[in-house]
Parts: sequence; C-alpha cells; structure tokens
Amino acid sequence: MKSLHWDAASLEIMWNRLIQITEEAWVTLWRTSFSLIVGEAQDFGIEILDPHGNSLAHAPRSMPVFNLSLPRAVKELLKIFPPESLQPGDVLITNDPWISAGHLYDVAIVTPVFKDGRLLAFVGSIAHWSDIGGALDSMSVREIFDEGLQIPPLKLYDRGKLNGTLLAMIERNVRRPSMVIGDLHAQLNGNMVAVKRLLDLAEEYHLDDFSELAVIIQSRSEAATREAISRIKDGRYEGTVTFDGLGHPLELNVVIDVHGDSLTVDWTNVPPQVDRGGINCTYSYTASHTAYALKCILTPDVPSNQGCYKPFHIITKPGTILDCERPASVNLRTMTGWYIAPAIFMALADALPDRVQAFTGLPMGLGAYGPLGHGEWFQDHLFQGGGQGASAHGDGKNGLLFPTSAANTSVELFEARTPLVVQEKTLIQDSGGAGTYRGGLGQRVVVRKLYNDGLPVYFSPHPQGMVVQTPGLFGGLPGKPADVYVMRWPDGEVLDRGLHLRGLVELRSWEEALVIELAGGSGYGDPAKRSRHLVEVDLKNGYVSQEAARSVYRYSWAGN
Repeated sequence: MKSLHWDAASLEIMWNRLIQITEEAWVTLWRTSFSLIVGEAQDFGIEILDPHGNSLAHAPRSMPVFNLSLPRAVKELLKIFPPESLQPGDVLITNDPWISAGHLYDVAIVTPVFKDGRLLAFVGSIAHWSDIGGALDSMSVREIFDEGLQIPPLKLYDRGKLNGTLLAMIERNVRRPSMVIGDLHAQLNGNMVAVKRLLDLAEEYHLDDFSELAVIIQSRSEAATREAISRIKDGRYEGTVTFDGLGHPLELNVVIDVHGDSLTVDWTNVPPQVDRGGINCTYSYTASHTAYALKCILTPDVPSNQGCYKPFHIITKPGTILDCERPASVNLRTMTGWYIAPAIFMALADALPDRVQAFTGLPMGLGAYGPLGHGEWFQDHLFQGGGQGASAHGDGKNGLLFPTSAANTSVELFEARTPLVVQEKTLIQDSGGAGTYRGGLGQRVVVRKLYNDGLPVYFSPHPQGMVVQTPGLFGGLPGKPADVYVMRWPDGEVLDRGLHLRGLVELRSWEEALVIELAGGSGYGDPAKRSRHLVEVDLKNGYVSQEAARSVYRYSWAGN
C-alpha cells in the first residue's frame, strides 16, 4: 500500500473526493427512489466506512442520525458476518432498532467494497421506508411485534445472488410492495455508485484499503473536536426539558461533565421505558442524537466522521425511555428522541451562549393511507416543519425540520400521488416565541379527501408539543403549541379535538378536514430588547400582529 505522507493540501483534496463520492451516491439514491418520504422528504443517508466499520465520509445532505447510526450498525453486522467471511457480491441488510436507527422503518443496507479480493471499505445507506407492515395506529401498540416486519442481520445478496426468499417476505408484509421494493433498489443503486467511485479512487492512488487514510482523516477531526471541548470550562452542566409523553408530561434530565478535552453525557436520570405508544428510544438512537447535538455546537464546520465523536462518552441506564429493552415498542421514538438536542442546548447555554439555539417546534411526518376501491391501497407521507428556535445569531427559520435534515414535502406531489387535497398550508401569525430574536413560525396544514366516495382515509399525524410549551433561552418566550383537530369544511366548525387524534384519524367525507398546527420556535433573549426595525419587518411580513407588537414587544407607533 502507498504510504500516505501527504501535505495538508493533498489530504484536503482526498477528503473532498470522498465527500463528493457520497454526494453522487446520495443523488443517485434520491433520484431513483419511489416514495415521497425518500424522494421528497429526503429521509435517508449514505456513508463510506473504513474496513473496521468506522465512518469516513458521508453526503452533506445525509440524515444526521443515520450518519451516526451506520457505524454502530456495521460493527454489529460484522459480529455476525466477520470481515474474513464476506465475499465480493455480498450485501447485508437489517432494520433491527437496537442495532441500527431506532425503529423498523429505517432499513440499513451495507455493501462491502473489495479490490483484488481484499476488503477495501464499506458503503452503507439507511432509508426510511414508506411501510414496514404492522399496526396503522402506532400509539396503540405495546410491543415491537405489533410494529411491523423485523429484518434481523441477513444477506440480501450472497456472492451476487439475490436472496429471493427475503425479498418475497418483505413484499408480502407491506401495503405498497412496489414502493418499498423500489426504495430498496434505490439504496442498492446509491451504494453501487459509491462502490464504483471508491474503486476508481483506489486505483488512481494505488490503495489496497482505506485504513491508513481513515486514521489520518479521523485523527484530524478528533483533534478539532478535542480543541473545541477544551475551550469549555471544566465542570458539570445540567439541563432539563419537559415533553408531552403520552398525555402526561415527562422530563429528560441530562448531566454533561466536561473534563479537559473530553466530555461525558449522562442520561441515567430519565423515566423508565413505557409499555405502549412507541415513544421509547434504543441506545443506538439516543447516542446518535446526543452526538449530533454536540457536533452542532462544537465543530459545525468540520466534516463529520468517526473522529468527531471519540471524545464523547454517553451513559444511559437500560430499561429507561432512552435505553429501552426488548420487546418495547419504538416506532414513535422521535416523540422522545427529538428532545435530546434541546436538553443538551439548555445544559450548555450558559457556557456557550453563542453556540446554542432555543427550542425548535418539532416537525411532523403525516402518514396517509387508504383503499382506492379496486384492491389497491395508496400510501404516502407529507413531511412539514415547525418554527426553528432563535439563537444569538438571529431569528429562527420558518418551517424547519430540525433536528433532522429532512425537507418539507411538495404539496403538489403529495396531491398528485394521493386522493387528497391540501386545502391550506400557511404560516401561523404570532406562533414564533418572542425574544430579542424571535422563534420561527409554525405551519398550519389542512388536508381533506378529494372525492366523496365513502372510502376511509387514515391519517397518522403525531404532532408534538401540544401539552408542553418549551421556554426559550435567556428570557425568550415559548412558541405557540401544536394542535390537531377535525373540522367541517368549508365552514370551519370543529368536530373533534384532543390528544387522542395524535394516533390514528379516520375521515370518510370530503366535508371533513384534518387540521395540524405545528409549534413555533422559542425565542432567544428578552423580547423588550428586540430592535424596532425587526418588529417593523415582522409587521410588514405579517409574522407578528399589531396586538403582539404592542403587548409583547412594547412597540408603539409614531405619534401614539
């Protein structure tokens, strides 16, 4: 193998080549996908890993939690399929939540890369499939057995031969086989593009594997992370965030101990795992969201790889809501896990006030299912974001899907692929939490049936932040809470409202409409200190009402 004693410029070129390979693979997966959840919401990720399963580079638009889940998934797969047993043409697959990304819908497909019979690297992708079978009402289930098809670590391809039995098993257990299998092949397509480009790169630089390059790149990222940690004063930092739970608020308490150039994140003081509703998180999911939040704070400009996370030590307690044990239900783990970053931001706010952001109104992936009347079902998802939390650098963005990198789904494509119409999609005035810098606005989305055919449509809204309003930072106020209700269309009479609608909502008439209001982001700093100019811009844009400008921001009109 060629020794890699390169100068900084040459190493930077190589690093960017790897990132470009993952970006090309990401675009391939994206453009060949079938579902809106992958093709529009972009709920997937793709990554290059070294021969030991450590992350080396990922596409810039890859889903952060998947970038962090893949190394753990690959290492667990290698315990069952040791590297020496793998052959060219093998492809591994699993959706085990305790191994991979935390629920059954997120399916990992891993392709070993061989050059002249020697293992060079791995390419892995995780995509959120549109269906995995199981109950439609995820909030009613008690065990993972109710949540869908479990795919243990298996070979999807064995020396180039497709595992037809496994494929048939998947097809039989999902509601839209063509969409699911289409996304599976999109993952294979993305992986294979990366494999080809890696082989070209290895040939160009006479590399037998990527181990030495990985050590160099990962060590540089690790050094940058340790330097960032060392700038934080040693000590113990605590944060608490309250969230809706299953109707009775729960708390996540975090303790972060900073010592020198490393830190420990302690999640042991959290509630026990719950016996229904799918809001439990596996350790893999918790660790991934913890590391992502810290990465955002410490080294946002350093390309991500395994080295960024070596200085982090993450502690949980088995049997808790952040480290649940089988057979706990986990499908709605975002209803807990998306509060991990806010708790960390609260803990480190005083130490790093210019690096944290206030609470973001959490996004929604509205699932829509229903019969088409001739033995076929439609099924798709409408992803929409809440208001981003404000920070020391300015107002939060409107309609952002943090803590993910997913995108708002195109309304037009959703309508084209379902017998539904999005009657309204608007920003909610005064929904952004007030502050020196204002939280981003939440969205109102109104969906109804297009045809009055009497056939049912089933929605899975799962809005978050209906019960608990999360305060802002440094005197900032919370954003408007989320809401969900059914109204009569077009007169607007409310027919049903409440937490019970978070699970499964059935509509049969086109005179019924489902309304989801996503929470606004929380504010940063004292609202009384907001500049007059920013208030005037908000008034002009309709983001803030005259009443809110007067009562919250103490704005007065000239001459009054």
